[in-house]
Amino acid sequence: MKFKVNRAAAVSWAAISAAFLAMPAAAQDQAPASDSAAATGAGNELGDIVVTARKVGENAQSLPITVAAFSGQQIQERVVLTAQDLQTVTPGLTVSNNSTGGVPIFAIRGTATELGVDGGVALYLNDVPLMSTVGIMNAFYDVSTVEVLKGPQGTQFGTNTTGGTITVRTNLPTDKFEGYVKAGYGNYNRHEFEGMINIPVNDVLGFRFAGNYVKRDGYVKNLIAAGGAPKDFSDENHYSLRGTMSLNSGPIDSVLILDYYDRDESPTGGIPLAFRPDAGFGIDLATLGARLGTRKTIYVGADPSGMTKDLYGRAKLFGLEHRVNIELADNLTLRNVVGFRRDHTTTSEDTAGVSLALVNVLKDTKTNQWTDDITLRHTALDGRLRTSLGGYFLLNDKTEGINANVGQSLFLSGAFGFSLPLVIDIYNFEKKKFNSKSVYLNSEFDITDSLGISGGVRYNWDRVSSRVSVSQATGVLPNYGFNFLPDAQTPCNAAALLFYTDKDLTSCIGQRGKSFRAPSWNFVVTNKFSSKVLAYAKISHGYLAGGTNFTIREVPFFDPEKTTMIEAGLKADWSIGDRPVRTNIALYRGRTTNKQVNVNVNYDDGFSGYGVLNAAKQNVYGLDFEMRVSPVENLTLDASYNYIKSKFKEFVLPGLGGNADGLTGATLVPPTDLSGATPAQTPKHQLNLAATYEWPIDPASGKVTTTISGYYTSKITQTNIFPDYNASFGQQFNQLDSYFIASASMNWENVMGSPISAQFWIRNMFDKEYITARNTQFQAFGYATAVFGAPRTFGASATVRF
Repeated sequence: MKFKVNRAAAVSWAAISAAFLAMPAAAQDQAPASDSAAATGAGNELGDIVVTARKVGENAQSLPITVAAFSGQQIQERVVLTAQDLQTVTPGLTVSNNSTGGVPIFAIRGTATELGVDGGVALYLNDVPLMSTVGIMNAFYDVSTVEVLKGPQGTQFGTNTTGGTITVRTNLPTDKFEGYVKAGYGNYNRHEFEGMINIPVNDVLGFRFAGNYVKRDGYVKNLIAAGGAPKDFSDENHYSLRGTMSLNSGPIDSVLILDYYDRDESPTGGIPLAFRPDAGFGIDLATLGARLGTRKTIYVGADPSGMTKDLYGRAKLFGLEHRVNIELADNLTLRNVVGFRRDHTTTSEDTAGVSLALVNVLKDTKTNQWTDDITLRHTALDGRLRTSLGGYFLLNDKTEGINANVGQSLFLSGAFGFSLPLVIDIYNFEKKKFNSKSVYLNSEFDITDSLGISGGVRYNWDRVSSRVSVSQATGVLPNYGFNFLPDAQTPCNAAALLFYTDKDLTSCIGQRGKSFRAPSWNFVVTNKFSSKVLAYAKISHGYLAGGTNFTIREVPFFDPEKTTMIEAGLKADWSIGDRPVRTNIALYRGRTTNKQVNVNVNYDDGFSGYGVLNAAKQNVYGLDFEMRVSPVENLTLDASYNYIKSKFKEFVLPGLGGNADGLTGATLVPPTDLSGATPAQTPKHQLNLAATYEWPIDPASGKVTTTISGYYTSKITQTNIFPDYNASFGQQFNQLDSYFIASASMNWENVMGSPISAQFWIRNMFDKEYITARNTQFQAFGYATAVFGAPRTFGASATVRF
């Protein structure tokens, strides 16, 4: 990456100059406040949240990193019920929906988890990376903090990232016997039960157990609901269990965490909003009886073939983490984190939202993952020099089967002389292995009491390999179920394997693999003008491994994505009169080469492909600004604004689909120059607002707080690739319009001095109609669908503590 030196220097000096301007107003040194004070503006302090971005507990305000951190209390007060709600409280985070499975897609600074967690935003539950975004969908119970780090990460812990990380940290055992039981009810018949018990055995050993259960009717009502189709879509039905053991025996501190998550729900409602004749096969769904839906209605009935289809989204996830810290000497510690995760997710849905088996997909994924992260941390020169030396290992084995029944309307329309309810039946089966090894070194040095430098380097060796089988039959009855390998009805599709160098068409197997290696690094300069004012300038370089494409015939491999980012920031706690104010600002500019972009293609033989291409270059620059102020006693106001400008600098999309030659075919997406286009999931403006007030009542009556929060996002591009044929019907089908939603809660702790606490909450209080995802397939299948955000929801809960 080549930046102009004067531009980088200007950004750095701007932040340092701003720090000097802030010095006269800086407050006197004061001890960190409790989380309660942070939430309510009690006294004249705003409080601090401890995060572990560098493997040790540190005040978020002391870190030279753009980090958004929320305590468990703040998560509750701002009514974060699901992962989708995170964007409403987290500055600079965008959460969309995957077109299949309804799982969340997280995006930070122009980089998204478009393919689960294979993208540039890594997700963690405590210290172990998650394999699927499903693992974080409903993890927000009995948590200590939620941490969002922005920009390239990876030289200190875990996997490499180019966009950032999101970490949910759960509460550890304490030295008190305590617990709670919680029950709640809301509209759409929402039931919630939650509980925790903490058991200290002695001064060394402690246990903590927690669980959560939620069941709710769907927002989207199915007005046909026949032949296996559910009566409503976008419901909730899941439970979680978590157990933690801590063992602290002098120089050895050990924590063991087990977690389990079970989900059995109907699909997220992908509602058809427009039907058009397609460009190749002449599909016109309206003439075939398909009906458009609305925000809260959909029409999915029995398949015309008479075959029963079952639509659902299911998951069984299990995780284990063993974290141990050993004090080898006064200035030397060893930290090791071993993690294991086993995920089994299954989705069965029709993404067109109609009765016909138009794009009906059953996807079954089983993944096992082992990780080990070991770090030796040494301090010297009276603590002024802190050095970490470590290694990271990841072994991921994934088996995925897909049974797709598509294009039923082709035959119903008589395009091939048939009038029977027949489909194109496609089986995909893949076994993929991903191994990653790395070593890293990171040092921090306090040159003076105020001036410090730090830097780190990491080197990765990654290997991905894939073994696949593809089967296909045209004009057969739908075959719903767990069929993923060739059989009598659906034989091997030799055409899909011809692009594999290593293949055996007799056994219908293709194999390919590739190795990647690259460094990641960062360098930071910090200046502490006081204990309450920190300025920093940094440059960081992140790396994301490449991989193999299974079903895109033209592009067998995609290359690693690499991002270099310059950032300068200022974190300051000061005061206006005797009232505290906190302002954090960061300016950044980054460049990504070989940007990994998710694509979907269709071939003229009825086969559908999906995978990753590399855009040549992507530029991004932006501003993160956060402010917290307590203008009067017991009132805290929070505001954050994020501006991001991102463009593909060089991106010529090759011809895809059709006859797989890049030149011909009815479903061909011709070569397109996307240079200058805005990447998907990248709104230019985002605004988060919150106000929390603690009511001045007699402490003997308990503690009552009210929180009102709001979130605004400007328009968002849904997909990077929108063919001309689709665009001819309107660019609105690839755009999520801007929207603002507001939420509120009232929390009454220790009602009238009792052990009972109550909460009343409401989300999307103005019942704003907004869209969180779109899927447009006019060219291949003649439809455009949308996933709507949740309507107004409200509820109440009671918690008994003991």
